[in-house]
Amino acid sequence: MGKRAKKEIEAAPQQNDEMTPEDKRFAGTLNYLARGIILGGSLAVIAGWLIPGVDMGRMLGLGLLVGCLAGVTMKNINDRKQGR
Repeated sequence: MGKRAKKEIEAAPQQNDEMTPEDKRFAGTLNYLARGIILGGSLAVIAGWLIPGVDMGRMLGLGLLVGCLAGVTMKNINDRKQGR
């Protein structure tokens, strides 16, 4: 890296990459939703393998939907524990 590039990096204003509390809460909500969707979908596919004569696509779709609802429920339970 040359002298000019170093000067430009030093002169550039530093960005504040810290997340606000609202951003952290939103990221937590997305985390719980992702966990619920993954767990719901995987459990539905496993149930589809074990139960003979069911449509695997329908099982996956219902599992993803139920997982989304479970993720919202997990987020609500966590919020109640933390007093929000």
